[in-house]
Amino acid sequence: MIQIISLCRRVWGVLGWASLFVVCFAQPLVARDVFVMLSGGNSPMDNNYSQYLQAKAVSTYFEQHYPRDSVWVFFGAGNVEGEKPIFGDVHREVTRDGVTVDSWLAGSIRGNLPARREIILRKFREEILPAVADGGTLFLFVGDHGSRTRGRAGESFIDLWSLERDSGSEHGWRANDDESLGVAEFRRTLARGLGKGRVVFCMTQCHSGGFHYLAVPHEMTLNPKWYSVKRNWPAAKEAPVLARAAGFTATDEFSMASGCDPDPDPANWDGYERFVPENLFGVNLLTQQRIGPPLRSFAEAHVAATLEDGSIDKPYSTSEQYLERWANLIETRLMKEPNLTDKVKRSLVAYRHTVDGGEPQVPDAAFSERQAVFRRFVESLSEQDPVEKSFLLTGSRRRLEEVIGTSGPKGLMAEDPAPAPQSNGPAQRPTRRRGSQEARKLWKETVRPAWKAAIAAHEVTPVPVAALEFEKYLLRQEDAGRNFLSANASSSALQREVFWQSGYSDPATVNLTKAEAVARWGAERRSKILAWAKTSEDEAVRAAAAKLLERQTRLQLMAEPAARSAKDGPEPVSEKTAAARTLFYRRVLAAWEFLYNVKETPALSRLHELNELERIPLPRPKS
Repeated sequence: MIQIISLCRRVWGVLGWASLFVVCFAQPLVARDVFVMLSGGNSPMDNNYSQYLQAKAVSTYFEQHYPRDSVWVFFGAGNVEGEKPIFGDVHREVTRDGVTVDSWLAGSIRGNLPARREIILRKFREEILPAVADGGTLFLFVGDHGSRTRGRAGESFIDLWSLERDSGSEHGWRANDDESLGVAEFRRTLARGLGKGRVVFCMTQCHSGGFHYLAVPHEMTLNPKWYSVKRNWPAAKEAPVLARAAGFTATDEFSMASGCDPDPDPANWDGYERFVPENLFGVNLLTQQRIGPPLRSFAEAHVAATLEDGSIDKPYSTSEQYLERWANLIETRLMKEPNLTDKVKRSLVAYRHTVDGGEPQVPDAAFSERQAVFRRFVESLSEQDPVEKSFLLTGSRRRLEEVIGTSGPKGLMAEDPAPAPQSNGPAQRPTRRRGSQEARKLWKETVRPAWKAAIAAHEVTPVPVAALEFEKYLLRQEDAGRNFLSANASSSALQREVFWQSGYSDPATVNLTKAEAVARWGAERRSKILAWAKTSEDEAVRAAAAKLLERQTRLQLMAEPAARSAKDGPEPVSEKTAAARTLFYRRVLAAWEFLYNVKETPALSRLHELNELERIPLPRPKS
């Protein structure tokens, strides 16, 4: 009997431990936090050096401080550090001997993947979202170009890398116009795969504010309890499934953002694009030197960057977008409604008072904290130019709207008007057109034929030997109808030819001596040809060159004030931007105050959720 009991105990011990092993390892993998850096760049003409510096800093910090299998990087064409470069996808301007010259390099980053739509979405579906689906956090940083479809019902997009290999094209690459990622598609992708996970994001691209709609509806709904008389309500529209996400953007959905500089320098590189990662990681993006301790969260970096940012940016958060949508509902619909309850009427009076500069009264710790942050923002804006911006602290809503240049309730969400033409009025425009036409005629009919003949006869010396074939190529292209001499052409068409003909497109085989000679000739071509023509033995050529040089000098003088301003460093934030930010802060607080006063519990609970999401700290770095 004792032997039988002993045998049973041994069998049970084996089976017990085996059962425990099965139970432990049959459980789903524990959710982990993951980190994604996304910066598409669009094309080698648009993917500027500042974007590479930002992407490199963010991805390097993630890679150094967190497990490598939890970090994904999508930048440009997908050059990988330590591997043979595949494409020159980063545009950098360099100044040599007073001449600004284009150059390109491979934006190599460790573990990098091409920022192509199909690749990004597949990685999200198959790897990134499954990793957080059981309760982890996706920390997403987007530093890119952005765009938006037209109209109030338009949609914001992240512009991804647009070039793909094509052996049948002239240069072996072709542009794909479908390389972008919109809010609706990204929201569907997150909603399908996020599960119990969550997303905290920071985006610095133009029109980035539209991505708050990943988690916030475009329109809020009136509460029937706000009315003293029962009324028939229309059927509610089917709303999209929102993602469990929140974060921060450089600007609203209608506006451009600062940054995107091919020649960033410590004095002039300004904006959210730079200040968020520098404050978040405590590292100077240009020198990689330590400038302070890293911050704990995107939320802390957002506050620090906003206090520092004097550019055109209008930074704000998802919770603030949520409250702005309530402010929009209050101003466009509720204030026009009859038969409201007395409580709602009193709350609307308080709303107007706060937007007009009054002090809101909400006994809530989170409200008081946000109010204090907004006060710091406004004080910082006013301190940049105390005399001109005193209205930010004491001005009425009407005064702010006068400065912004728009009326109505939109505030920060107002679509920016098109920039005014740089002229003194309609009467000046025909003269400018005639001037451009005359310049093209002088070049095409007088200067260029003489220049082409001299090149063919080997009678000119201004062209460096390494760039001579490039100049002959340009002349052949001009014979076919291309225009590389005018200012408009030189900023786009000529730049593209420099990129392809210099060899910068293939960093693995580029001859840098030739490439730099071609790029410099592209920068100096106009002035060099006109200087040559001015010394021609042909009087007609000399006269044409003199007129073209006079016009060039006049255009340069018109551009000098902006150039001098850039050398002096960033200017203080404009009155219009400061007023837009200030009015936005007031409307956000007023909407929060209204929801508190009418005891709109579901909205306040949702606001609390968004606030908590935004404040999620980055995980403690690995040792």
